[in-house]
Amino acid sequence: SFGTFKPVGNVMVGLPTQVQAIALASALHDAGWPGTGVLHFTPKEEVHELQALVDNAGAMSGFGYEITLLRRYLDLAKLGYRWLLVKVDDADHAAAASEIARTNGATLAVYYRLLTVEELI
Repeated sequence: SFGTFKPVGNVMVGLPTQVQAIALASALHDAGWPGTGVLHFTPKEEVHELQALVDNAGAMSGFGYEITLLRRYLDLAKLGYRWLLVKVDDADHAAAASEIARTNGATLAVYYRLLTVEELI
């Protein structure tokens, strides 16, 4: 990963609005996710963090899928996207989280496994 973002065991979910992010967090909690299992990030927080990750990524990361995702996250954060980082136990749990996310307006959900990254939405 050459120093880039890779939250293994989580699904990164992007939503266009704050209202959708709040609704999704509530839906995930209603479905059994604990409060600590759903982290919410604002665009301001994400733009700063993501820009630093992109700027400080190693030379080899420019060829990888992870840096491509980081750049996509950064572009969406600059447009005001909200982000939830959802802790999952396995692929089935990730699929359930992404389905709940899809029904709540998410336009992006990426599952970070140990050795792979999978786009679910």
